[in-house]
Amino acid sequence: MRLIKILLPTLALFIIGCELYDNSELNPRDLDSNYTPGLVFDPSTNSTSIGAAAEFDVFVVAAENISGIHAQIAYDANRLTVTNVSTGDFFTDSVQTGTSSFFVYDDDPIAGVLDINYFYMGNEVTKTGTGKVATILFNTKQSFNESVLEITDNSELVDEDDVEVQILTFGSATVSSN
Repeated sequence: MRLIKILLPTLALFIIGCELYDNSELNPRDLDSNYTPGLVFDPSTNSTSIGAAAEFDVFVVAAENISGIHAQIAYDANRLTVTNVSTGDFFTDSVQTGTSSFFVYDDDPIAGVLDINYFYMGNEVTKTGTGKVATILFNTKQSFNESVLEITDNSELVDEDDVEVQILTFGSATVSSN
């Protein structure tokens, strides 16, 4: 009984003193439903050294009945260079049989604009949900405190009839290099 009288207050102080950590704001894919669908980067920040790669994934978030995605990314061409772009799994993980997807990108290293096009080939094929559009590797050319990547408003989502679906969130991310 004496042990319980000692342990109970100690346990109560321990529980009261612990705060629960809410990391929901750390995930850029956790968008309020009032701001979806969206195109975002994950992670939203990445720190690297000069000449090293910074990897970012581009995600479509909470999209409904999508057949095509055009993601346009603006970056500082004086600080960064695109070294690799690979396809995500948003359209390739579909359970719809007899469908295939197409992925192509075009980088303008002078203007600092990367265009990614990812879509279903065929009619009446759509996908709903959240998923990875692409993975992009940026290499740093010089030392800088911060450089911003932005998904521009020239990006678009389209349905099976090639009708544009309004994007409500255009993500951004930052790269730092020391």
